[in-house]
Amino acid sequence: MTATELTVRLAQQDDHEWIISAHGDVYATEFGFDRRFQDNIAEKMRAFLELPSSFNRIWVGWVGDKRAASIAISDRADGVAFLNFVLVLPQYRGRGAGYEIMRIALDHARAHSFLEVQLETYSCLVDARALYGRLKFRMTEVMRGQKAYGKSFEQEFWSLKL
Repeated sequence: MTATELTVRLAQQDDHEWIISAHGDVYATEFGFDRRFQDNIAEKMRAFLELPSSFNRIWVGWVGDKRAASIAISDRADGVAFLNFVLVLPQYRGRGAGYEIMRIALDHARAHSFLEVQLETYSCLVDARALYGRLKFRMTEVMRGQKAYGKSFEQEFWSLKL
């Protein structure tokens, strides 16, 4: 797969459940997170879908007829947008899918005159953190010794000035 083989579209109703399930599967398999993580993603999805802003979007990347990636963006106060549900399935990593789906979300924020984009991640997400660094995000805060989902990790907050 190359980024040119990735087709990105706005999420449909059935994509929301896939995003929840895929997050649960990937985080359990790769990081040992327990079921509470997937439950937390489901709650975040419900809250996201209730947000009133017309700016907010969820996109799903497809390779052929298979879902490969997801990302969401929402508005916060003072010209700040927030990324969530950033996921690239393992078999599609390293071939441009993450960069492409991030670019779409960042372009959306720029087109709406946002000044900054923020995201939250965890220290164990090595591939994601490398992608954020390549895109010039900078870590702005680290909360050490977090314990959740049956694991310990650092919770990180990253920011990109647009």
